[in-house]
Amino acid sequence: MSNSITSSTYVRCLGYGMMKQLADFIDPQEGWKKLAIDIKDPSGASRYNQMHIRRFEALTRVGKSPTCELLYDWGTVNCTVGDLVDLLIKNNFLAPASLFLPGSARVAEGATMLCNALQTTVCLNEKETPLMEQQNVPVSPLLVPDNECLTSASHDFRTEKSDLSLNDTGLQRFLFLELKSFTNNFDDRTVSAGGNKLGEGGFGVVFKGYINGRTVAVKKLTALTDVSIEDLKKQFEQEVRIMAKCQHENLVELLGFSDDFDQPCLVYDYMPNGSLLDRLACLDNTAPIPWKTRCSIALGASNGICFLHENNHIHRDVKSANILLTEKFVPKLSDFGLARASEKFTHTILTERIVGTAAYMAPEALRGEITPKSDVFSFGVVLLEIITGLTPVDGNRNPELLGQIITSRRNEKLELDGRSK
Repeated sequence: MSNSITSSTYVRCLGYGMMKQLADFIDPQEGWKKLAIDIKDPSGASRYNQMHIRRFEALTRVGKSPTCELLYDWGTVNCTVGDLVDLLIKNNFLAPASLFLPGSARVAEGATMLCNALQTTVCLNEKETPLMEQQNVPVSPLLVPDNECLTSASHDFRTEKSDLSLNDTGLQRFLFLELKSFTNNFDDRTVSAGGNKLGEGGFGVVFKGYINGRTVAVKKLTALTDVSIEDLKKQFEQEVRIMAKCQHENLVELLGFSDDFDQPCLVYDYMPNGSLLDRLACLDNTAPIPWKTRCSIALGASNGICFLHENNHIHRDVKSANILLTEKFVPKLSDFGLARASEKFTHTILTERIVGTAAYMAPEALRGEITPKSDVFSFGVVLLEIITGLTPVDGNRNPELLGQIITSRRNEKLELDGRSK
């Protein structure tokens, strides 16, 4: 996969170095204000009002960059580098826009316009133009779409060297053909339509299966268009490693795996009540979850997260879709493919690979800072879902992200209090 930034790269995936270079161009003369005023939400209304701008402005007093914070915040709605370049060109920020032209690659639809502008403008310092030739910032292949990405070509995962010995996990090793038989040839019709498909996510599809009379969930991992074989292998090994070491009543049980085919599989205990996300939404006309049960789910899920942290693991993708429910609504935290080990609770891990689900991510996680506190922030959004029944993201709601509601209400109260004085 290409390591260069493309027009489809999410702004939230840009590394700190690139953000810093953008800020060096835009922070002086408060150029970020022009960008903030021009950024729209999906409905076409301005995303940022004067209250937001004052908040960004206040960051300079604590040594932070308003440009960086603006882009981090805007990045939570999955805006792309193409969107950013268009915004920069529209506001005549040609020098920072030129940072996204590594070599001869043109990453935005407005690239031609940018090149013409760069040739005719007399405002640019000649010392800045070599950046177009030198800048080539690697980004995560996990989140960035690219036509050169690897697909699921035939691959035997057992041939790869790894620091994980799958034979020593104590988990059952299945043959891919066995799992294919257990899931009715991986019938991709939904269970409600008579098939075996339970759901799908960023790394594969989950099927309902039957092994010796026991109902199981089989996750078949697939290298999608934005996921390489190597990334897939890492997710597979990471999940097996974590699940073999961490066993708790509020963590989903991994029963076994298969790795003899190009699509590795993970076999879990089956969760009859599906995900917390689906049950809160009353999907398939299921009854609303009673308040006492919601409290029990919140307590159990927090115990699972606490157990991970006590064993020096950070989940990195805590969300209601990853909290599964047993027949008696006992919560089980799932999907550990993104988890990271943390030697110390006070230690912050910096990474260029920003993974997780944006609606649940703490601001520092969007910058690539990994700490147990990021899981706590994400769980706070889950608690808001449990309490309010609202979805984590709603394009017709202001603010769109559920996690921003408390901050928004607090700011409104401060603004009203200020007017009353």
